[in-house]
Amino acid sequence: MVLLWCSMFPFSLIAQNTSNTINGVVKLDEATAIEFASVALFQDNTSFVKSAITDARGRFSIKNIEPGSYTIRIDHMGYATYISEAFNISASQTVNLPPILLKEENNALDEVVITKKKQMIEVKADKIIFNVASSPSASGTNGLDLLKAAPGVTLDLDNSISLLGKSNVQVYLNGVQSRLSGNDLTTFLQSLTSDTIESIEIISNPGTQYEAEGTGGIINIRLKKAVATGFNGTAASSFTKGEEYRYSNNISLNLGLEKLQTSFDITQSHNNNLVLFDDRKQQNNVALLLDSRDNQIRDGYNVGLALESQLNDKHYVGLNGRAIFNTIDNRLNSFTDIFTVQPPELSEILFSQSLVDGTSTNYLVNGFHLWTLNDDSSITTNLSLGVYDSEQITMQPNTYFEADGSTVIEIDDTQFDSDTQINLWSAKVDYEKNWDNLSLTTGFKYAQVKTQNSFKFFNVSNQIPVFDPTKSNDFDYTENVTAFYTNLNFKLSEKWSLNTGLRIENTDSRGQLFSEVETDNNDVSRNYTDYFPNVSLSYDDQDKHSFSLGIGRRITRPNYQDLNPFESPTSQLVVWKGNPFLNPNYIMNYQVSYAFQQKYILTASYSEITDFFSRIVEITGNESTQIIPRNMEKATTLGLSLSFPVTLTKYWDLQVLGNISRETFKGDVESTVIDIDNTLWNYRIQNNIKINSDLLLDVTLTQRSRWIWRGSVFIQGTQGLSFGIRKDFFDKKLQLRITGSDILRTESEYPYTSDYGGIDLDGIYIADNRRFGLGLTYNFGGPKAESKNIKSGLDEELDRIQN
Repeated sequence: MVLLWCSMFPFSLIAQNTSNTINGVVKLDEATAIEFASVALFQDNTSFVKSAITDARGRFSIKNIEPGSYTIRIDHMGYATYISEAFNISASQTVNLPPILLKEENNALDEVVITKKKQMIEVKADKIIFNVASSPSASGTNGLDLLKAAPGVTLDLDNSISLLGKSNVQVYLNGVQSRLSGNDLTTFLQSLTSDTIESIEIISNPGTQYEAEGTGGIINIRLKKAVATGFNGTAASSFTKGEEYRYSNNISLNLGLEKLQTSFDITQSHNNNLVLFDDRKQQNNVALLLDSRDNQIRDGYNVGLALESQLNDKHYVGLNGRAIFNTIDNRLNSFTDIFTVQPPELSEILFSQSLVDGTSTNYLVNGFHLWTLNDDSSITTNLSLGVYDSEQITMQPNTYFEADGSTVIEIDDTQFDSDTQINLWSAKVDYEKNWDNLSLTTGFKYAQVKTQNSFKFFNVSNQIPVFDPTKSNDFDYTENVTAFYTNLNFKLSEKWSLNTGLRIENTDSRGQLFSEVETDNNDVSRNYTDYFPNVSLSYDDQDKHSFSLGIGRRITRPNYQDLNPFESPTSQLVVWKGNPFLNPNYIMNYQVSYAFQQKYILTASYSEITDFFSRIVEITGNESTQIIPRNMEKATTLGLSLSFPVTLTKYWDLQVLGNISRETFKGDVESTVIDIDNTLWNYRIQNNIKINSDLLLDVTLTQRSRWIWRGSVFIQGTQGLSFGIRKDFFDKKLQLRITGSDILRTESEYPYTSDYGGIDLDGIYIADNRRFGLGLTYNFGGPKAESKNIKSGLDEELDRIQN
């Protein structure tokens, strides 16, 4: 119906073309065009109207101009600013300006004057932008910590990301999905440093130009821009200390020639993540009191290489790749006191360990070709390949003691080896066409995923592992996704616009379990087709008022490992088990936004997720439990958010962001009825203080109410106070940063409670969040300019990988 309704409009809109156009070309001399020059159009010498960027031939075109008197301003780093004489344009007129010659200016860098600084947080009708480069407290941290500081973004105790209360968020890098999830996404984000990140874009209701994957929305991390010409680079190092220490070192190099751009970056990082658990669990007639310390240590290298070339004025090609290498050294030590409830007495004590040693590697390659057919249309082709490989050996020594804590009852040591390999490839073609009042984007994508998983279980006797085939198995999974999509953007008038789109996806999958133990679900095949419409209506009077109304449907498919029916023990008493019958979940998003002067933003939203993913704890024995992903019938979120800036003095301003939402979780999960709701609110006050031109300070206060984890566990609310100081030296080439996060240690402890399915649970989770840090960044080389962003074809597939 969406496409049928859309098809009634385009030809009449095209026929109503009464637009005016300004064309021009910018050059250094008769033979040398200037690319990436910024062209700004002003009316009556004062009012900004529109802007454009010159292409590889120095050309620009500004369309849909009202009759009147205008001037053109052109800026490009390394050249003197050009301002034209005033000229008039009348109705239905095309103005072809004579060639504009810019003059080189050797000292242009010294003469640049910043007339308006970029705000740390920009709130727009369709997204929130967190400008990392403007935040001293963000400097020197890694990508995961940056997300914790981003407005509207929260991380749960599993480091799963939520956006405005909605989970299953997709992470993009420069407009391309990160292709990772779970622990590997955590490691990848930790390998990024804030010194390489320009901004974080938070998109709560994406349109069909984005992949349908991700029911919670999109977080797009934009790295700093590459060079257009010349050579430059950045070297950065940072160190933070809490209970444990973390550090990272990064170097980025960029070289831009006339028709070739190349970049290389490498980051070495060490992350020691400390987690303490005090947990009480009662099931049947047994109470378990757990005290554990978990050191999750990861050392890694993240290496990226990119080559891009403008072959001629119609063809732009590129090849980029990334390799991520990690070593894992996890040390979990736990004491569990085991009581009988009636009569209440200590029966035994379990001392257990989970010692994990492993490696993981990721190789990602994307090749693209941009074919510019003419000024109004283009075709983009992508071919992407990815390989993910993980090998882990886990030792789990377990010793049971009498109540005296010294008399040994039983020793039960086990070992298991888990290997995972995932191969992905995809092909994608997009066609774009622009008319005066209509733009069209349509395309096709095919993606294939093949996974091989091996799990070998050993009983350890006298330090000798003995293979147990009855607890060992292999799991293979193949998935093919074929997608077609179309997006139409109508300009109904100067103030109104309509965007409509439809994405159709067919998924064909098969999971096979190979084991000596016969099971009922050892071969599961699926084939289903889904439709994902998206419609949005926008109004902007170009003065004070603007609003938008959007409706969209999205999907989140299960992580590949969640479909694997392995039983993987996390301790002697707790087992993780996959679910091959886990269904994808779907969300309907409804959102209305209003902005006054583009400063005061009010957004109301409602979302409903069917087959919500929840990791449920289930009783499997008198003392034992299993954690298994299951589909919950429905989860809903009704929310309201408000943001506004406040200027206190010339040197002190702040940004206030607040959210309140009502969330519900309902379902009959394996005969256990879950029906819980919660009112969730949070706010963030960001203070930005400019002490002088080289010294900046920001102070951030956050507070969060009680929230729900895994769809069934209540987590007590927290509040936090953080700061950052940045000092510039040597004409801003060297930066020194001092940071502090959760300095009052009020955002490190998370008390929790839960009562469902015969399990009464409460405890406290303690994270290593109070940290103080020091960082240095040195910038060298020539001027920078923006390079092209080409989306990869391996989109959501790699997002679903997790260790």
